[in-house]
Amino acid sequence: MKGMNRDLRIIWQEMKKIFRPIMLIMLVLINLLMYYIFIDFDISYFANGRPAKDYYEISSEMIEDYGRKLDEKEYDDFKQAYQEALDRADAYIQKLDEAQQTDVASYAELVELNNKNDLSSPERQLYDKLFSEKEIGWEIQTREGIMEDMDSAGTDFGYGYISGKPSERQEARINDLLEDESFRSIFPAYPVGDNFHSISQNICLTILVSILFMILPITIRDYKNRMIDLQYTSRAGRKLFIKKAAAGVLSAFIIATVLLCVYYGLYFTNNITIFLNSDINSFLGYPYWYNLTFWQLILIVIGLTYILALSTALCAIFISSISKNFISVIGLQFPIFACVCWLLAQRMLLGNALAIDHPQPQFFFTYGVIIILPAVAILWKKQREQQRDIL
Repeated sequence: MKGMNRDLRIIWQEMKKIFRPIMLIMLVLINLLMYYIFIDFDISYFANGRPAKDYYEISSEMIEDYGRKLDEKEYDDFKQAYQEALDRADAYIQKLDEAQQTDVASYAELVELNNKNDLSSPERQLYDKLFSEKEIGWEIQTREGIMEDMDSAGTDFGYGYISGKPSERQEARINDLLEDESFRSIFPAYPVGDNFHSISQNICLTILVSILFMILPITIRDYKNRMIDLQYTSRAGRKLFIKKAAAGVLSAFIIATVLLCVYYGLYFTNNITIFLNSDINSFLGYPYWYNLTFWQLILIVIGLTYILALSTALCAIFISSISKNFISVIGLQFPIFACVCWLLAQRMLLGNALAIDHPQPQFFFTYGVIIILPAVAILWKKQREQQRDIL
């Protein structure tokens, strides 16, 4: 019991070294910088532009009117709403002065002329008013896009997101989604899903940078203060490395938890709660390997972020223990961090990695390497510490 209390006191003292006031101040500054560079845009400007705003609003209305899935009867009602929007656009056109100067009498005629790039000046003014002043043009185009997605989902749902010929597993997965009609779920990948994947990736990157900044100096300070040789003169000192590792992992967990709470708290200001219980396998997006709601996807991504955070902490602890100065620490850590950034950019680590265009054996193998290698390195270093001679 006394030994356990002593170990806990040592771990606590090591954590106090990590969370020094100056380090915490710099951590806040780093996060402010990372937030405004990588995260702020996805929060402040959601849904960004047109027709993203229209897809978000119309999808929200669909859930309020029809629930989480769109059946055939509800789809007929949606088509009727589209026709009513066309009628409103036609009535609006006929009231405008510009319409009196042209032969255009309907929205369809105006769009056809625009597609042919054959609009006169009055017709151009008429077209611009539909999309700027009245904005009904955006609503019509968005409803048309949703109808096209729904009409094509029954035959080619998901195939457009697979490069090359689909594998047997991919075809089987798509057929399962078609048979149980999971694809009828109302979940707009654009902009809700894409926004989540973008912001979760940037949150993860910010957390990893924060952990590296806080954990990398964990052993460098001991080298700088010439404490390493003193540690090996006693049995307790030789066990200090594993206590430092425990302190580093606990500190990384605390850092990740605080930042996840802050950043995902900000993310939920995007008003995406209406989609939380929607199946992510939607005709408005693309298929995933698993039947998940949006809320379950968020929880999985948070869990994966924890794995990456703790693995990064173990890497930082190991590299710090074999380096005697910050230059060598940075030189050793940079290739590993660059590799993780590349994997994030290739959509191989977080929510996108669960989409049907990413092979799942590759996903599990990647995380196996990410989990096992740092753990093995720490255990190897622990054994070395027990057997090391003082030079």
